[in-house]
Amino acid sequence: MGAFLAFYAFIGFEDMVNVAEEVRDPQRNLPRAIMLALAIATVLYVAVCLAAVLTVAPEQLAASDAPLASVYQQATGRHPVLLSVISIFAVVNGALIQIIMGSRILYGMSREGWIPAGFGRVSRRTRTPVAATVLTTGIVLALALWLPLITLAKATSFVVLVVFSLVNLSLLRIKRRDPHPTGIRVLPAWIPAGGVVASLGLLLFQVSAG
Repeated sequence: MGAFLAFYAFIGFEDMVNVAEEVRDPQRNLPRAIMLALAIATVLYVAVCLAAVLTVAPEQLAASDAPLASVYQQATGRHPVLLSVISIFAVVNGALIQIIMGSRILYGMSREGWIPAGFGRVSRRTRTPVAATVLTTGIVLALALWLPLITLAKATSFVVLVVFSLVNLSLLRIKRRDPHPTGIRVLPAWIPAGGVVASLGLLLFQVSAG
């Protein structure tokens, strides 16, 4: 269950693909950027976890509503005001990334004719899809105000894992249909197969534990 909840911390890296049009040589640079960002974030997450369990007893961390604040307070003896300020910027940054991602998805769906054309209109002044951004912002704001953090994290992890499972299954089908596409880097089938197994495994474990 901890792994399922921790998956929420890795949500957002896949959003890089939604700005591929703005990347120089995306076929080369985008995969490297995603893997590098994942590696750096994982090292930082592990370092923070190690620092936490070495500073505060795991039982005390589990009972705390703000574990990192407890770690900071015990390590420094001061109130975690600075940590609170940093967390505000981190949360706002995460929300902005999701808003950009969601609005670009709505923009792309609109351009394909799957949803109303208004979401595909781009402002002449900002050169951004304003209607799609406003709708995405409203949805993010409503969910943030309505749902508790743990509930929101679990629901988000569940939905994203379902999406990941479907994407990897789609990749397997595409690979069977056209195993050697022209001009596209080909990866072995065990990569999307492993993605399906890992995603479904976390989902099934969470459902059975719940």
